[in-house]
Amino acid sequence: MNSTGVQPDVAMPAFDGERRVLVVSHDPAFPPISGADLRNHRNAVAAAGFGPVRLVSVLPRAGPADLPDPMIRTEALSIEGEARTASIGWWRIRAEHRISRSALARLKAIVGDFKPDTVVIEGIGLFKLLRPLRPLVRQLILDMHNVESDLAHQMGHGQPKKSRLAAFRASIGIWRLERKALALVDRVWVCSGEDREKLPKGSRHQVPIDVIPNGIPNAADIPRLLPAEAAADDGFPVILFIGHLGYPPNVDAAQRLAHAIVPRIRRALPGARLVLAGRDPKAGVRALAELPYVELVESPDSVAPLLSGAHLSIVPLSAGGGTRIKILEAMAWGVPVVATPLAAEGLGLVEGDEVLLSPNDEGLADMAIGLCLDAESRARQRMHAHQAAWARFGPQAVRDAVRAGLGLDKDTGNTPSSPSAASRQ
Repeated sequence: MNSTGVQPDVAMPAFDGERRVLVVSHDPAFPPISGADLRNHRNAVAAAGFGPVRLVSVLPRAGPADLPDPMIRTEALSIEGEARTASIGWWRIRAEHRISRSALARLKAIVGDFKPDTVVIEGIGLFKLLRPLRPLVRQLILDMHNVESDLAHQMGHGQPKKSRLAAFRASIGIWRLERKALALVDRVWVCSGEDREKLPKGSRHQVPIDVIPNGIPNAADIPRLLPAEAAADDGFPVILFIGHLGYPPNVDAAQRLAHAIVPRIRRALPGARLVLAGRDPKAGVRALAELPYVELVESPDSVAPLLSGAHLSIVPLSAGGGTRIKILEAMAWGVPVVATPLAAEGLGLVEGDEVLLSPNDEGLADMAIGLCLDAESRARQRMHAHQAAWARFGPQAVRDAVRAGLGLDKDTGNTPSSPSAASRQ
C-alpha cells in the first residue's frame, strides 16, 4: 500500500494472450515529426506486435490521422474550437500540462470502451492523469522521455544568479512530483541507463525501471543498406539540424549553429549551408532564415528528402534529457554526426568512430571541417555509425525492449537493482 492508499500492481502475474495498450500523450503522436511524438508512435508500433493499441492525445489533432497499421487507432481528448472547461487539479507546477475535465471524461470513456490491460502515460507533464487512472487499469506505466527535474536544473547552467536560483527551485518542485509519480505507477520507462540513475531516490515504493531506448524513427521508410553520400550539387557541406524548433534547448542549438558554428565552417568551406527543420519554430528561429546560408523547413511532411540530401548533422545541445532521436535518424541514413557530449549521452556511441564529440562551438566547427576535408574518415564514420544504429536501435531491438517493459518476459529480472537486457543495450 503506497501513500495514495492504492496497492500498485508491481508483482503482477504474466498476462495471457494479447496485450491491449493505451498510450496517452499531450501532443498528437501521429503523424510523428519530432522527439516526443516519434517516441510515442514508435512505442505504439512496437506494442502493436502484442495486441491492439490506441494512441490518445490531450490536444486535438491538426488533421486526419490514418495509420497504416490496422492494430493502432488514434483519438484526441479535446476538440478544436470547443468551449474551455475547468481543469483537473486546483494547482499545478509549470512542468505540468493543463488537462480539462472534459478531456478526463473522454479518457475515462475510452478506457471503459477499449478496456486496456496497460496504459502508458507520456511524462511527468501528465501527472494529473495518474490518480484518476490508477484504479481503472491493471498496469500503469510512466514513460519518462526526460527526467524533467534534471533537465530543469540544466537549464540554469550559464545563466545569471537569479535565473540559476529559479531553475534550481523549479527542479526541486519537479523532483517532488516525480517522486509522487513513482509511487503511483507499476513501471517506469526511461531512455537510457544514465536517465535511470537520475531518477529520484529514496522512495519506499521500489518500482521496476525499464530502459526503452529511443529507436530509429520511420525505420520502414529508410533504405536498410547504407545510402550513397549526397551529391554536392547544392553546395558542400549541407548541414542539417532536425528538431522541435520551439523547444528551448533546440532553439539555442539552432542559434549557435547559425551565428557561431556554420560561419566558422564557411571560412574554410564557403559553400556550406545550414538547413533547420522542425515544427513550431520560435520567432528567433524564423529570423535565422534571413541569413543567406540558412534555410528553414517548417513542419516537413517527410524528413527523408532532407536527410538524403545532407552531408553532415551537427547537434550542439547544451541542455536536454533522454536520448537524441535526431542523431539515430541521421546515422541510419548514413549522415555523419558531430555533437556535444550531452547530445550523444545515453547512446553508447564510440567517440571518434561512430560520432565526433566536442563540448564547444569552436571544436564542433573544426571537427566538421576536418571530416568534410577527409573523404576516407567520412566514409568510415558513415559506415560504422550506420551499422551501430541498425544493430542497437533498430525495430527489433526496440520491440524486444517494449516487450520486456510491458512485463511480457517472465524471467527478465527487471528491477532497479537488476536491469533487464534491454537496459544494457
